[in-house]
Amino acid sequence: MATTLTMPKLGLTMTEGKVVKWLRQDGEQVDEGQPIVVVMSKKITYEIESPASGILRIVTRAKESRKVTEVLGFVLEAGEPMPQLDAAELSTAGDASVPMEKTSLPEPQAQEPPREVRSSPAARRLAKELGVDITRVQGSGRGGRITEKDVQAFHDGQSRVDATPLARRMAEEEGLDLARMEGTGQDGRITEDDLLRVLERQDQPGTDLPRSMAFTGRRQAIAEAMMDSLHSMAQITLTSHADVTELVKLRDVLRRRWGVPISYTNLIAKAVAVVLREHPLLNSTLLGEQIVFHDEVNLGVAVALDPGLIAPVVRNADKKSVPVLHQTRQALAERARADQLSVDEVTGGTFTLTNLGMYRVDAFTPIVNPPEVAILGVGGINEYLTLVDGQVTARSRLALSLTIDHRVVDGAPGAIFLQALVERLEHPALIFAEGPAVSSSEGTT
Repeated sequence: MATTLTMPKLGLTMTEGKVVKWLRQDGEQVDEGQPIVVVMSKKITYEIESPASGILRIVTRAKESRKVTEVLGFVLEAGEPMPQLDAAELSTAGDASVPMEKTSLPEPQAQEPPREVRSSPAARRLAKELGVDITRVQGSGRGGRITEKDVQAFHDGQSRVDATPLARRMAEEEGLDLARMEGTGQDGRITEDDLLRVLERQDQPGTDLPRSMAFTGRRQAIAEAMMDSLHSMAQITLTSHADVTELVKLRDVLRRRWGVPISYTNLIAKAVAVVLREHPLLNSTLLGEQIVFHDEVNLGVAVALDPGLIAPVVRNADKKSVPVLHQTRQALAERARADQLSVDEVTGGTFTLTNLGMYRVDAFTPIVNPPEVAILGVGGINEYLTLVDGQVTARSRLALSLTIDHRVVDGAPGAIFLQALVERLEHPALIFAEGPAVSSSEGTT
């Protein structure tokens, strides 16, 4: 009997998805568990595996959109006719085992077969784990077959360049080859400043740039999501500054102590998660007519992609140590750039953090990611002069921008949350301490 392929629901707010490409041709034999089609929501691209073994018959073409649960195709038994479909029957309940009637549906046109990459299953698994685009790997096996050693060598070659984690991430996001760059850091290490100088040169007049680009795919999906967010809720942004002089010192100590490249984002994410535990209204979601308060702090941390961005979710962020938080975020970011995130890794967030400080941005107005009710924008750390005990002293200051859904969160609760966060960042020992942060105005508003 026919097994129906339908557009999956990849999140609470998803109503429609688009077929990006079919990985197998119409009429081809497929095996259960084999990836057969790539679909895209407003957040991620996702591979659908065949629910059964049989003959693939395609109904929805590449680049066509379908609502959730609408039919994408069928997997048929040998000799089984194509099920009959009319316009009303395109929207199905998603029952994958209901036999269908015969059809007079015209034969679909054959699609161009995907380019074959000859590789061992072990090589493909390793490439997925390491975030390596296997199509870029040169195979050394018989007939050019790609082996595990080929994948590992390609990955090691990419990692051999000495660069800071931030510089490496920026290079990946901007498509720059670190091997062709000169570093100005210690022992020739490539830093984020080196990346910025290269990017600034690229922005100078005379640089060859495309005259246009397609407003499709992920870029269009993000645009639609942002417009939906702005049109569906009353958003206001609160801004503040935190003196993070002690946080800067602490990060340097932790890096030396733990031997882990702890970033400011990791420390800020930990502080945010701890404060959210104490301010549950900011850790809620609005679903229909219900404000849902969550026991878990599931923190979405934005990752820049080409094009667009995505916010993989760190679950139970408040319960994770800073090194574990770092490892979790790093793994999620690598999977995001390799377009390998699962549905669970991009859904279920209760609060989002986005950091543009590495791009020398101070304050901005981040847009809330529904059904969440708040998002925090983090700017750059800047040096400034101030009086301390009557002496002019250089200090470090961080800009924070909190956007809230005013339908759920009023200005006062948002301000109290922001004040508590500033308190944690200015006294970073509180990030690791049990109990609420001390705030002079708590309970007075």
